Amino acid sequence: MFWTGRVMRAAGCSLIAAGLCWLAAAQTDVKYAPATQIPIDRMADSYSIYQLVLPGNAIEWSNVPRTQWLLQDVTTAKPISVECDTSGMTDLPKAVTAPADRKAEWDEVLQDFAEHCHDRYQLDPANLQLALPVRLMDEAAQARYWKGVAGFMPSRQSIMQTPPTPDEFKGAAGLHSFSAVYFNRRHTLAAVYFGMGCGSLCGNWTWVVLEKTVGGWKRLPWVHVTTMS
Repeated sequence: MFWTGRVMRAAGCSLIAAGLCWLAAAQTDVKYAPATQIPIDRMADSYSIYQLVLPGNAIEWSNVPRTQWLLQDVTTAKPISVECDTSGMTDLPKAVTAPADRKAEWDEVLQDFAEHCHDRYQLDPANLQLALPVRLMDEAAQARYWKGVAGFMPSRQSIMQTPPTPDEFKGAAGLHSFSAVYFNRRHTLAAVYFGMGCGSLCGNWTWVVLEKTVGGWKRLPWVHVTTMS
């Protein structure tokens, strides 16, 4: 992998998004925590953030014409064997820099990440109310998707175009994924890892930092590392 300004481009797996490496991971013995429901004290804020970020401009192809969203049905997380407090360049502590006057709040988010980076949550489609339908993809559907787009290799001319999609998933543009949402104690500051995989060496993942305002959650410009393939 190599650096180009504020963007990290990777030929292999990115942090906790397994999209480009699905086939490789399927052949290894990587262990993840079992998926559970989002805890009730995190549920409303988590889904509010997911509904804001998914159709937003956090990643490539946010404005590509589509008739549905494809979303992994379980949130991504670190494997059980990987410590939460590792500090790779795409991990939360290094990918985000908070202003000095917000450091105390941000440290609480980092502590939440350190305590919950292995947690995986089963998403509920009833709590994802968007203008377009959201299709939650289980492991079998994800396997069919990756098999169908595995041969796609974007060129300079087509990098921002929708990749070839298996007939079953027509109308979508990439397979999206979220991590759990990590909060400060008062749930006024949050971070979530969000990504989109579109086949072969094609994908984009980033942390999104948000704060809660009177009008709802809004993004903050604190993220300075984004992973692309």
